[in-house]
Amino acid sequence: MRILIIHEIDWEKKVIFEPHHLAELFSIQGHEVFVIDCAQPNTKEFIKGIHTRTLSDYSRVYDNANITLIRPASFLVKGVNRITHFFSCKKVIEKTIQEKGIEKIFLYGSITNGVQTIKIAQEKNIPVIYRLLDISHELINIPIIKQIAKRLESKVIRNANLVLTTTKNLKNYAIEMNAKRENVEMFPLGVNINDFKPLEKSSELEKELDIKENDKVIIFVGTIYAFAGIKNIINEFSLFGKNVKFIIIGGGPDFNRIKLQVQSQKLEKNIILLGFIPQKDIAKYIALADVCLNPFEINQITNRILPTKILEYLACKKPVLSTPLNGTKEILLNEKYGIIYSKQKKFVAKLLEILDSESKLKEIGENGFEYVIENHDWDVLSKKMIEKLENIK
Repeated sequence: MRILIIHEIDWEKKVIFEPHHLAELFSIQGHEVFVIDCAQPNTKEFIKGIHTRTLSDYSRVYDNANITLIRPASFLVKGVNRITHFFSCKKVIEKTIQEKGIEKIFLYGSITNGVQTIKIAQEKNIPVIYRLLDISHELINIPIIKQIAKRLESKVIRNANLVLTTTKNLKNYAIEMNAKRENVEMFPLGVNINDFKPLEKSSELEKELDIKENDKVIIFVGTIYAFAGIKNIINEFSLFGKNVKFIIIGGGPDFNRIKLQVQSQKLEKNIILLGFIPQKDIAKYIALADVCLNPFEINQITNRILPTKILEYLACKKPVLSTPLNGTKEILLNEKYGIIYSKQKKFVAKLLEILDSESKLKEIGENGFEYVIENHDWDVLSKKMIEKLENIK
């Protein structure tokens, strides 16, 4: 099968997540996979960006994968790149469909390239699966642009042949956005269990991070947005003893502010900011943790989702403390699924309460591991996704 995957992220620079896994796993299973992305602003590559580029034999996750990455021309200047991509991507999508004989389209983009994809697919009678991971227009801060983005998102959702959501809450959202109820299904998120797996603690890594034998370690992994909830933990860090170390892996819009907050409170010895690290290395850091965190503030962006980081923590056999996001609670019900919930205001108090419960935390981590291995293995789920693509007409 010849599959075209379309997203509005920078495929090369975005943190590895679902679309990267599925694209490469589809190729390993013998399908021809083409990906169209949207390069992020980078004035150093301005000249390169004004031409459509094709990268053959491409992979980021699996050594034996082989996809073709197509990057439509755009002006790689902040505030301009998405506008130019919006107009340039249509011809690239049409050309790719025609020249490569595309049979099915798997769409993630909605605001930047989704409407164009839907229109072309309808003209050429090619089925489209739209994968709904979050509420993309809520990430936009400018009200008028947010409203335009919402209308574009709604058009994509209601015109896709099939909408696959990650949670029941997002399924309800798709229906609210005028998708036909019979065209919306849930399909679980996955985890690469070859990269995210239980490991022994590395004494070398503990030494490098100055983690002592009696230290308690908490960890956050992921993109650092203002709603990530990290600032709230840092604000109350004085409640922890000196033997608590907080590892933060990731970067993003709020990273510099968090870094300044750590410095201003003189917490550099206890709060370890590592920035982004290769995905294949993350599990060895998670192995150091007593508890893994998802302290997201609950809002229109977060409340309907299940963050992938939670499943990755569980795949490493670690217990998770999370705020009670509706989309997460409906899938991971309680401690039998590896997770403890706490409201934002009591998050640090709950963390203090559970940190010394070593045997209980171990049991919760084991529960979560069993659940994830049985229900969220990308190798298994990617084959089921191919069945969805084959059956859609």
